[in-house]
Amino acid sequence: MSKYIKVMFGTTSGADKDLEYKIGEVNIANNWNPTAEKGRDFGGFNYATEDCILRWLHRGDYVYDVEIPEDAENIKLEGATTIYRTNKIIISNPRKITDEMAYDFYKKSNIPELSYYKALAAVSVMDYRNTAIQIFKDKVNKENIDLVLEEWNDFMSKGGRNEANDTVKLINEYLLEVKSDLLISINTDKDPFIKDITDDKVINITGESGSGKSYFSNKYINDDNYIVIDTDLIFGNRPTDDKYNLELRELFKDKEKDYLIKNFDDCYNEILNYFSNIDKTIVIDSAQFRNIKDYSILKGKIIVMRTCIDTCYNRCINRWKDITGNYTNEELEKYSNKKLGMYSWYKSLNNFLENINNI
Repeated sequence: MSKYIKVMFGTTSGADKDLEYKIGEVNIANNWNPTAEKGRDFGGFNYATEDCILRWLHRGDYVYDVEIPEDAENIKLEGATTIYRTNKIIISNPRKITDEMAYDFYKKSNIPELSYYKALAAVSVMDYRNTAIQIFKDKVNKENIDLVLEEWNDFMSKGGRNEANDTVKLINEYLLEVKSDLLISINTDKDPFIKDITDDKVINITGESGSGKSYFSNKYINDDNYIVIDTDLIFGNRPTDDKYNLELRELFKDKEKDYLIKNFDDCYNEILNYFSNIDKTIVIDSAQFRNIKDYSILKGKIIVMRTCIDTCYNRCINRWKDITGNYTNEELEKYSNKKLGMYSWYKSLNNFLENINNI
């Protein structure tokens, strides 16, 4: 059975600000009414088991082991999670709660599914970021997002919690991205966004690395009615025997990849101008559409792959391992850490989606 523990801010009671707990000694409640009809009228001391404490981590920044004296009165309150209340308590072994400890409590947790949504809010308010992100990834999806948001908003409506810290703001953004019919999410796959901008014979395909851009564009490669351009081939040294990508590589040979990123508008126009006299549909596969400055230059159809970032990340890592072959753990760690950047990079792609959607 999980041991009993209690969460507090330092040694001060949340219910009784005048009570300073004594560590290692018997603490006696100033108020104790176990026959009260409402929980807040019971008085006494709250505590819980390790597998339930996750839901209540916002109640303090220190955790204590709990011992109940033999002569104490004790009641068990069944609700969203199980809470115990007693008139006498001994606390010991104070530990400052860290994100790692919060995550350990999460792994041990055994609470109703609905309580995890409140727990997500609780650990966010306490700025246990890694724990909050993991709960979000494990527990939130397109099917339950309305219920999660209801619980989240109810929790955040109290005491200005919705502006507590950057973790709260981040998780709130994550939740709204899942809810959105437009935006890319870190854990929820969505169908490609497709919009016709003009009648020109141009197909623009974009998305994060690993989102499936190349898979989507490859279906045009063997069709003589299309020319498929991959900006990674133009501005990289990946081997290719494709005539058109090689021609563009020569055209841009004096330009580094930074030029593509910083001057995407110019690159885009140069590519279209290069093929202006060829009566074929131009397919442009590039992750850099997010860097466009003048949306009026876009032609044809826009396709944005909205594969979730978790999937994109894992695909990138697995693809790198397959291509690299013999690699060290240090090399894998270095590449993996580099690709973690996509968990912030995709925000600019969502900005591109919002701008395109408003055209």
